[in-house]
Amino acid sequence: MIVALLLAAQAQVVAVLEFRDKVPAEQRIDAAYLSDQVRAAVKQDMPSAKVITRENMLVLLQASGKTLEECEGECEVDTGRRIGADLVVSGELLKFGTQYKLNMKLHDTGSGDLLSGVVAAGATADDLDRDLKPAVDKLLAPILRRERSERRERRPSTVIGGWLLGGYDSADHPENGSNTSGFGWHAGAHLFLRVVGPLYLGGIFDYSFSNVRGPLFAGGLRFLVGEVTFSGGFGFTDETNNGAGSGVGALAAIDFAVGSGFCLRAQGLWRRAGPVTPSTVLAGSGGVAFNF
Repeated sequence: MIVALLLAAQAQVVAVLEFRDKVPAEQRIDAAYLSDQVRAAVKQDMPSAKVITRENMLVLLQASGKTLEECEGECEVDTGRRIGADLVVSGELLKFGTQYKLNMKLHDTGSGDLLSGVVAAGATADDLDRDLKPAVDKLLAPILRRERSERRERRPSTVIGGWLLGGYDSADHPENGSNTSGFGWHAGAHLFLRVVGPLYLGGIFDYSFSNVRGPLFAGGLRFLVGEVTFSGGFGFTDETNNGAGSGVGALAAIDFAVGSGFCLRAQGLWRRAGPVTPSTVLAGSGGVAFNF
């Protein structure tokens, strides 16, 4: 719950104000529907953002001693600040020639800067509706570019991490025809250096505390995709404790970031050792990981 609250606190708040309707009465279409469609498109493009609904906007304005009608003539930025938004979308619907035009603007309420402006157009209400989502994509493009740039800047040059996992371990021992399996704990660590973009190279160590216990020392890679990280490696294992000697092994894992440095981890591991009749260890586990 604490992690969720922290993530919510970091999310951007976006307000889409009701669009001013300047279409002649005999040609008027539902401007409130367009406002709701733009809110849905903003949420689709910015899933981590908090988009203020029309109902919440009314409550927030009333709490500040204003009504929606009183704010229609105010500056978009002032209205956005009044309801606690970081970004505010405003616009007007009009008929120009044979086309319906929805002229939208995006402001940063902190700086007051106009970030972008676009026009969605259509000869009919259906045409305007179809052009709405591509127009919102263009409107939000500066914010999405900035977010991608910030994510790149947040990528550390070095990643040091560790994990503690629990799961199922199984081992075949052909030399005596036995199979051992059961619950096992895994602890490990890695060190990665960033090579280019989201790609890292480094080393991995994992140790299994179970009836098929043993270490894996591997060289591998790590790749970031948003809040998800894929990593894997191949290297040396020592199965002396299992009577099989040394051999090779591989590891693959997925980390899901849920907070600053904190991840949920799912991992699969394979080890094979022995000069004549190799034993094979398979393990699947999940747990928590920390990265610094």
